[in-house]
Amino acid sequence: MTRLLAACVTWVLLHSVPALAEGEKIQVLAYAQPPFMELRHDRPAGLAIDILNMLFQRAEVDYSILFLPPKRAYVTALSEPNNCVLAIERSQAREALFQWVSPILITRHGFYSNQTDNYNIRTLNDAKPLVIGSYLGSGVGEYLEKLGFNVDLTSSNDLNIRKLQLKRVNLWASDTVSAAVIINQSNLPIKLEHVFLTTLRAMGCNPSTSPTVVERLQNELKRMYQDQSIRQLYRNYLGQDADWLSN
Repeated sequence: MTRLLAACVTWVLLHSVPALAEGEKIQVLAYAQPPFMELRHDRPAGLAIDILNMLFQRAEVDYSILFLPPKRAYVTALSEPNNCVLAIERSQAREALFQWVSPILITRHGFYSNQTDNYNIRTLNDAKPLVIGSYLGSGVGEYLEKLGFNVDLTSSNDLNIRKLQLKRVNLWASDTVSAAVIINQSNLPIKLEHVFLTTLRAMGCNPSTSPTVVERLQNELKRMYQDQSIRQLYRNYLGQDADWLSN
């Protein structure tokens, strides 16, 4: 009995070590990509930030947010303990480099046109003969170029609105969250023609990050999808168009 009691005490001590040492916290490294992540009046804001704040608060994990250039954020998360980068796409090359909390963002990409246009886009290939507006550094622009589409690139996403109005491009390719914000702010007669791509973006954490903490965050994120908390946050940007998240 004494040996059994000693074994139990040892097990409890071993499994009661705090996931993070006292005074430590997870540092989340973000980069500017409105409306998902940005600094507004020197405060972190955006859809991904809203999700992050709710996630860490519900999981009761101490954290801070620091904005860096994208490459530096990625390299720092890869090399520094207790650092995570928000929000990046998972890939075969990256999979073993990080511990993952996923998906932080589920992003849909669609073709947009003027209200008066009638292209009848039903499939991705229906847009192949048309000129597609996108912007430099856009993953979706590169995706379409690789498929052989005629993509006209600008320096920023919002400039495509003007080109669409002037008929310099036939369609504008954008993620639906960014498009909704730009269209609502500008109050322009632009419509969604067709959703053609869905991407998942995750939070990648340094390999030395406590697996207990990562698991706690992952489990809490799953509950946020199940109880529709994520959909409610998306609704702040998309309105009722966020209901596809519950499908």
